[in-house]
Amino acid sequence: MKKYLYERGSTLIVVLILLVLISVIGLYAMRHSILNLKLATNAQVQTMLMQTTDVALDHLEKHFNDNEQVGFSTTPIGQVLLDGNQGKELQFCFKPTEIDSDDELTDSVFFSLRDFRIITRKAKDDIEAATSVESGSYDATCDPTTMFSISRKALVTQVAVVNPDDPTVELGRFALTTKKTDLKDVNIETKRVRVTVTSLAPALAPSVDIDDMQDCLQQRMMDEKTLKNMEITTEGQVKVQTVHECLNNLGVPVNTQVSEYIVNLAETRSPVAE
Repeated sequence: MKKYLYERGSTLIVVLILLVLISVIGLYAMRHSILNLKLATNAQVQTMLMQTTDVALDHLEKHFNDNEQVGFSTTPIGQVLLDGNQGKELQFCFKPTEIDSDDELTDSVFFSLRDFRIITRKAKDDIEAATSVESGSYDATCDPTTMFSISRKALVTQVAVVNPDDPTVELGRFALTTKKTDLKDVNIETKRVRVTVTSLAPALAPSVDIDDMQDCLQQRMMDEKTLKNMEITTEGQVKVQTVHECLNNLGVPVNTQVSEYIVNLAETRSPVAE
């Protein structure tokens, strides 16, 4: 009888050990699945952010092409090519979807002269943007709670355009002139334009305070390659912290793309009075 009771106790111990092993294996499998899901989700988010930045660049190109002849200075590119704006950064929010005061979705124009800012850094030993603007409105940056680059109110996209002052390979004055153009009548000038587009997903960073995101969008430069924004140790100049870096430090999913363009400015010479 004692032997029988002993055997029943052994069976219970074996069953408990098996249950523990099954629980450990199940927990490992669950954590592994969650990790794979997070990796898949992060990849999907980055893909969506990248696609959104591409859309913003496409809109910028179309807006310029549509207005180049009749409203050159009403485009972001036209603004940065105005005299005195070289090396300065024009920022605006790409917000095809915006929530109005009645909490309803509205369509917004791509770019407005009433809703942009041209800004420089605060100081050469400071990583932030200035607290005042060269032109436009200081508040003309994205609001993560009301301005969205897609209709699902999930992504926010901010754009910066500069006429770079950093060194590059210079193009010949007529290098990009259309063939068979009469160079006596047409004066061709080429200008560089660099566009930085940063997209973020505020909804996927619920632990980050919206005000902190807003500070990154409003108090940081976006282009780190201009002479005014890069590090120049001999002059005591530090590199600015970009919007992308600021948001990334907060843990907000973010993607930035940079594209550079060559703009041909053709000016028809006025006839000389005899």
